[in-house]
Amino acid sequence: MISRPSWARALAGTVIAFSLVAPVHAQDWPTRPIEDSVWSSAGGATDLVNRLMAKALEPHLGVKVNVVNRTGGGGAVAMNYVWSQPHNGNYWLGASEGMQTTAVMGFHTTKTKDWRWYMVAGAPGSLAVPVNSPFKTVDDFLAAAKASPGKVNVSHSALGSVWHLKGVALANATGTQLNLIPYEGSAPAMVAAMSGETAAVISSVSEQAEYIKGGRLRSLGLVEMTDQEFPGLGKLSGIGKAYPKLKDIPARQWVGFAVPGDVPADVVTKIDAAFDLAVKDPELKKIADDKLLTIFGTRGDASMKELQEMESALSWTLWDLKVGKVDPATLDIARP
Repeated sequence: MISRPSWARALAGTVIAFSLVAPVHAQDWPTRPIEDSVWSSAGGATDLVNRLMAKALEPHLGVKVNVVNRTGGGGAVAMNYVWSQPHNGNYWLGASEGMQTTAVMGFHTTKTKDWRWYMVAGAPGSLAVPVNSPFKTVDDFLAAAKASPGKVNVSHSALGSVWHLKGVALANATGTQLNLIPYEGSAPAMVAAMSGETAAVISSVSEQAEYIKGGRLRSLGLVEMTDQEFPGLGKLSGIGKAYPKLKDIPARQWVGFAVPGDVPADVVTKIDAAFDLAVKDPELKKIADDKLLTIFGTRGDASMKELQEMESALSWTLWDLKVGKVDPATLDIARP
């Protein structure tokens, strides 16, 4: 019988040991706190929902979920950070629908297909003005915009975000030229409007609710196709009823989180299970109702299908408007 060299025996032992240890490590996940990097500033819906979900997820994961705001570059700073970390499930991206346009905007090289998406909640968009604004109705606002093309400033979150696209849709549908100004999230965009830096803001009714109730903002209407009723706010009219072309640019808000698509399958299974339980958390639902958010609880194939369709529609819209920086065709994003 030929005896193996000592190095061969040692190598074999190492391989056997690794095969025994590696699965145990995966089974033990998570063994340390999870870091959730939110792309936008504190105070907006993405930040709020990620902090609510972190609290709801912790009992099911058995570790802390620490939320960190990493703003800048229309989401690129947070995306680059998460993508550059080990893809082991310990690093999450606090995300929103703006992530579906980062590729066409040249903010990040990844596309929707490269991540796993967890859609927690969302709310309709609202066009709001400071409470002391001379604009009392949508017609007042549009009359001023038509009288001074490109001079009426409207703040919104990052270029390519749903609120940017809602602004583009509003301008196109109403035949106006609005000066759309991006901010690093809805919170600073609303502050800009309340301080008089801009004449109006487009963000979610959820994000605006406390300022409307507190007498600092006034909604002129929803940048949507239908009227909706909200506790504490009453009925808000859908601007799309009078301007049906508003629907020509399909965009809806979602907020939640994502992990790189190549996170190990057994870790994903645990995240999925915790997510399914967390979105049913009574405290999460109570706060979501109070903040005028609708819980979606969508993940896996369902979220991938919806968000790839959104990526296609929004990317080509931005490219056709000459706002996009990278031709979607070169990104293998099919035209809808």
